[in-house]
Amino acid sequence: MRNKGLFFLIINLPPHIIIEILARLPPKKIIQCKSVCKKWLELINEPYFASFHFALSIPSLVVHQTEILKNFFKIVHFDDKYDHHSLPRDTMLKFNLKNLSIFSDSNIVVDGSVHGFLLVRDVNYKHETLYVCNPLTREYFQLPSPKGLVRYPSVVTHGFGVSSISQEYKVVRIFHERELHPRNRSCVRVPYSETQVYTLGKTGWRTIGGAPFAYDSRSIGLFFEGSLHWLIQDLEAAHDLISSFDLENEEFRPIPPPFTPRRKLLGSLGVLKGCLCLCDNTSNFEIEIWVMKEYGVEESWGREYSIKKIPELSGPSYQIVHALKVFKDGNILIVWGNFFMLYCCIKSEVTKEIDMDQPIEPSSIEAIHYVPNFQSLTRFSIEKVNKF
Repeated sequence: MRNKGLFFLIINLPPHIIIEILARLPPKKIIQCKSVCKKWLELINEPYFASFHFALSIPSLVVHQTEILKNFFKIVHFDDKYDHHSLPRDTMLKFNLKNLSIFSDSNIVVDGSVHGFLLVRDVNYKHETLYVCNPLTREYFQLPSPKGLVRYPSVVTHGFGVSSISQEYKVVRIFHERELHPRNRSCVRVPYSETQVYTLGKTGWRTIGGAPFAYDSRSIGLFFEGSLHWLIQDLEAAHDLISSFDLENEEFRPIPPPFTPRRKLLGSLGVLKGCLCLCDNTSNFEIEIWVMKEYGVEESWGREYSIKKIPELSGPSYQIVHALKVFKDGNILIVWGNFFMLYCCIKSEVTKEIDMDQPIEPSSIEAIHYVPNFQSLTRFSIEKVNKF
């Protein structure tokens, strides 16, 4: 009886107090709370709750795992303390994006993440399709098909972000026709390129011109400080640069890397501790992480972290490493290629694999930054929003 009385006391608290409590829970717990009573369901579905919760949201990850005949995603919450860190399993929220596509042979990947909305793509070349979804509200809509079929050796890359002043959400698509070297199949010339922009809630793709430099279809545009960023190749200078696309004025500009590489980088761009970073796996013995402490200032680049490779992964490598987070205790979370998620301790030089329920059979794992958001996609009024 005592527990029953306590239950009724809690569910009958004033609405503003209930919102204050629920908004601080991990997303998985909030979704479970929808089933407690009708009153809580209505409060959680209110636009005010979504806005209040988003203001308190703690950055997380969306982890994409694939194995034979399976393709699933998880929202992974960080437990980050000065004396320990973890990716607690009890807060992991699984979701499946397979139902977005009407095609049985679809292959869904995440191409961008901003404010809790995901840009996802069916990469099957027979029916390449783009979607925007919110995994917490289980909403999605399909983008119109852009022009320009992607057939080898042509490439396409995407980015997703929000403009700094107008606060418009935009998808950017860069299409390249390429000429390849007859022996090593590297890109030697881009005879034609096109940059297309789709603004969510508005009609149709806009072509704004060509795209400078040579882009890699394996990389996606990193959203940071109102711009999208790609690690690209300057064919004229024969080395890698960072290409930045300002989502407000829709213009490209180059950002010099921290050093001039002697050969093509095995690099990736990321954000660590609120700064743009470059993670380089070109060395045979260590992974170097360079950080731009003042955005846009070339002189502020510095080598912030050096991770000694474990024996199994030392030597020549062909895998790109993504740096995801520096924990308060100094450990760094990385994804090696699309095979391992690892904790790296700089002080002890110990690296260990994270158990993410990865199967023994052939599989892959990828991750992208994500901020939980319960706001509905119906805010983009002209888009045809569906449930999955």
